[in-house]
Amino acid sequence: MKQTKIDWCDCTINPVVGCKNGCPYCYARKINNRFHFIEDWSEPQFFPERLKQLNSKKPKSIFMDSMSDIGWWKEEWCDRVYSEIYKNPQHTYIFLTKCEELNMPYYLSQGKLANRVFFGQSRTQGIVYNGFNEKYRDFLSLEPLLGPVYFNGFGGIRQVIIGAETGNRKGKVIPKKEWIDDIVKQCDKAKVRVFMKSSLKDIMGEDFRQDKLIWDVNDG
Repeated sequence: MKQTKIDWCDCTINPVVGCKNGCPYCYARKINNRFHFIEDWSEPQFFPERLKQLNSKKPKSIFMDSMSDIGWWKEEWCDRVYSEIYKNPQHTYIFLTKCEELNMPYYLSQGKLANRVFFGQSRTQGIVYNGFNEKYRDFLSLEPLLGPVYFNGFGGIRQVIIGAETGNRKGKVIPKKEWIDDIVKQCDKAKVRVFMKSSLKDIMGEDFRQDKLIWDVNDG
């Protein structure tokens, strides 16, 4: 498992590398361009041998697709990954997608894995609607925050993670404090947890906030 600087997990495992979303601010594509894990970033590839790392006995919170988007995984890749997850319930598994639908098998939300697998939806600005993917949407990731966000209901969202764009991309957007303050007000009204990434410390000052993560709450 690769240790990570991501505030909300212990480590990452990327059984799939590559993504078809084409976001201009994508940090994962920059990493791939540097280290050349795959030749064509827009054609995701599966690395099943990496799943052996899940056999570690020490419990970890693992971000499973920091170098991809599970929404673009092939069905057979998902089946293989889900099977290994089911064999290793000691860990907490976190997935993130920009896609509105996920192929998540019923058994992952039941029994010994009920509090171990979390799915998040990724957005950067605009209106978040209360209709798509409610069944398995545990949290919302607003990173990089590129503009104001307005919630048309929260559906199954229990936590909102907010972060600024990192790196030195030309055209990089610096989030405004008033955008974040407004998101926090909406979350507090709906009793939804807020977790700000360290990239917002200078912007938020005394208002910087990191509520306890929902996967840590479930452990407690």
